[in-house]
Amino acid sequence: MSQCDAVVVETSGGVVWVEVPARASACGNCKTPDVCQSGLLGLSAGPRRYRLDNLIGARVGDRVSLTVADGTLWRASVASYVLPLLLAIGGAVIGQSIGGDVWAVMGTMIGIGAGLALLRRKEIRARHDASLFSLQVQTREVRFKEKS
Repeated sequence: MSQCDAVVVETSGGVVWVEVPARASACGNCKTPDVCQSGLLGLSAGPRRYRLDNLIGARVGDRVSLTVADGTLWRASVASYVLPLLLAIGGAVIGQSIGGDVWAVMGTMIGIGAGLALLRRKEIRARHDASLFSLQVQTREVRFKEKS
C-alpha cells in the first residue's frame, strides 16, 4: 500500500475533503520526498484535494494518512488509456468491414464513446469502494519527562 500524509480541510455530512501536499512521496522510503519526481497521487506543483467518505470521524485540521491500495493507480492508468483505445480500434475494424472508410470513422467514434462510458461507470463504482482509498488517524507517541 502506498501512503501519504494529508490534512482535513473540509467536512460535510459523511464526507471529508483532504489536502495532500505537493509532491508527496510515492513509496515512503525517500529521505528527501521534496525532490521526488513521482508523487503518490500525481505530479502536481501544488497541493491536491480529494473527497472521501469520513469513516473515522475526522474533523477540519486533523492530520490523517491517506492510503491507496496496491495496484490502484496502475489499473486506473491502464483502463484509462487501453480500454478506449482497444474499443476505438475494434469499432474501426468492424466499421471498415461493414462499409468502408465512413463506417470505420463512425465505428471509431462509437468505440471511443463506449470506452468513455465504461470508464465513467467504473469511476462511479470505484467511488463507493472503500478498499481503494482509506483514511487513518495519524498516531503520535507522546512521552512526558518526569521532574527529577
